[in-house]
Amino acid sequence: MSERTYGQWWDSDEARVTVAVADLRRVGRAAYESVGATPDDAAFLFDVNLDKAVQGDHARGLGKVPGIIALARAGKLDMHPTVAVVRERGATALVDGGPIAFGRLVCRDAMRLAVTKAREHGIGMVGARSSAEILTPFVRIAVDEGLVGLALVQSVPTVAPLGGYRPLLGNAPLAIAVPAGRHDPVILDMSFTQSSASGVLMAAAQGEQLAPGLLLDEHGVPTTDATAFPDPAVVATGGIGVRGTLTPLGNNHKGYAMVFMIGLLAQLVTDTSPPWELFYDLPVRGRYGTVLAAIDPSAFDPGDVGAKVDAFIDTVAAAPRRPGVDEILYPGQRSQQLKRDRRDRGVVEVPRSHYEGLCRLADELSIPHPAEAALLTPEAER
Repeated sequence: MSERTYGQWWDSDEARVTVAVADLRRVGRAAYESVGATPDDAAFLFDVNLDKAVQGDHARGLGKVPGIIALARAGKLDMHPTVAVVRERGATALVDGGPIAFGRLVCRDAMRLAVTKAREHGIGMVGARSSAEILTPFVRIAVDEGLVGLALVQSVPTVAPLGGYRPLLGNAPLAIAVPAGRHDPVILDMSFTQSSASGVLMAAAQGEQLAPGLLLDEHGVPTTDATAFPDPAVVATGGIGVRGTLTPLGNNHKGYAMVFMIGLLAQLVTDTSPPWELFYDLPVRGRYGTVLAAIDPSAFDPGDVGAKVDAFIDTVAAAPRRPGVDEILYPGQRSQQLKRDRRDRGVVEVPRSHYEGLCRLADELSIPHPAEAALLTPEAER
């Protein structure tokens, strides 16, 4: 299979098309601008999915873009929202861009405000009434300013309470980024379930079995059948509906406790909805909430923070290794290296259906297709 980040067991089984990154950007940014995004916003929005594709996560990569554009064309996503401060007190604030604002833009502005507050107060925490969806781009905003970034988000219910079998809780996405010196930043971006929902949904669509321990069926029985997870009736409408439930990290009370607490905090700090009000089949769905925070390390440590982070990384990396282990990594190291290497090459391999989706967008915009360089199978990428 293609080289991916550790922990990402899933991959598309489609043949690949090799395309220039610049060509993908040309089409993707034009598509976002065509539905109201400014050029700067279009670049940010498209690069969120492009980054996923570049690091090999095609479940959340370029295949998502045509659906996003379709929602915007249908008036269900606002690509140019006015993000307003609803409440503010010192180092904290609550912002809202409206019920159909594209969450990436609301959360970006929220993190920028958190950074401004961290510069003044040492820490800034902003609740956003919207979904960040993918968290790394937002904590990168803080870390690129030399600050620590933190994000957590409410997500659709895919996890049953420990001992239960009905999905009531989200899978608790959390991201933390810490600036380093000569190393890439330390970036944690994970959910507190044994697997991402995206991976299980991709396995179900491709007819693949799961490893044991990732999923319970609708009766709470452990299963390796990925098709026991999605609700076909909801998926057919374009939503994320589930019958089965993801298991919490570790399959024990510790992972469940984190799932519980992140869902609770995301509701309280953003004054939005609990996860069980986000079911797609509800007559009126609730609203997502994302918590964005920035911390200025210099407010606590006047020394060379980057050097200290580098020393921490170096010590851990130099630890004695078990037989067969080539290197000891730190969080985010592999994904950042993959993205850098592939961007340096200037091309990325994407599943053919994702490429064709962008070609259709190009046709609709009357602009040239992204040029196809070569056709690869997943095995050819080894």
